[in-house]
Amino acid sequence: MELPPSIPPPAARQGKLSAADLRLVPTLMLFAAGILLGLTFSLNRIAVSDGIPFIPYVFWQALGAGLLMLAFSLIFRRPPGLSLRHLRVYAVMGLLGMSLPILVVNFVASKIPAGVVGLQQTLVPMLTYAFALLLHIDKVNALKLTGLTVGLGAVLVVVLPRASLPSPDMTTWVLVSFLTPLCYGMANVLISILRPPQSSSLALGAAILLTGAIYIGLVMLGMGEWWWFEGDADAMGNGDWALIGVVFINAIFFWLMLEIIRLAGPVFFSVQNYITTLAGIGWGILIHGETHSLWIWLALMLLFFGLALVIVGTLKTQAKT
Repeated sequence: MELPPSIPPPAARQGKLSAADLRLVPTLMLFAAGILLGLTFSLNRIAVSDGIPFIPYVFWQALGAGLLMLAFSLIFRRPPGLSLRHLRVYAVMGLLGMSLPILVVNFVASKIPAGVVGLQQTLVPMLTYAFALLLHIDKVNALKLTGLTVGLGAVLVVVLPRASLPSPDMTTWVLVSFLTPLCYGMANVLISILRPPQSSSLALGAAILLTGAIYIGLVMLGMGEWWWFEGDADAMGNGDWALIGVVFINAIFFWLMLEIIRLAGPVFFSVQNYITTLAGIGWGILIHGETHSLWIWLALMLLFFGLALVIVGTLKTQAKT
């Protein structure tokens, strides 16, 4: 896909934000997105431990969140568009932004250490920045690059000691697992390019999630897997409630994702991967009583420093456009 070099950053296309707004609004949304998504790690653990099959679990959370967002988009009279341009966005984002990376993670989960899988997610901001530079929707910025590197270092402090491979035979599966951050990095950038004008984040998020549910549903039918809530509300287990919680989190997260990318661009949004990784550790401490070393606090300090650099770098970029 060739794009003219004159394409401005997403925030410039939507109208410039003031410096105060750019510091406050997208930053608060970024932390909200990362903290909420980090909570899903603990909820996923509860659901899987309670016996909910993975593929149906992903299907129902996508379908439920998509229907929830669709309902709100109809309430606000901004339903998803059905033009060819809209359908193309739904098809691409439903595949790259949701179903394919989730399926890859599920496929390799039993073949490589969990630390390696977590490590892949820390590559998303760097890959997003690389794609943004390649497609001319962002410019080389030393502060952003330094901030992303510091953020990556913050997460590496946590996950790298556990990420070594027990066997050289796992190398192939590690390479396959790289599809996940590649998909997310591409999706972050493509949504800022392909997003139809005047499309609301509620409607767009609803259509993307519902399209992803169609993809996952086809896989579920092909594998012959099926699952539904057992019993009435009184008989629902912790896994059932965890799934319902993830439905609401996904709906909020996708709205935040699309709004942050609209306001501050895909590179800024991609930093939530660092926040999500460390927030997941924090939720694990609160919910599961997990304990961690002082390395976590070092990682948090590095994370905040790196995020500050990305925010300042984004401000400087906005000021020049």
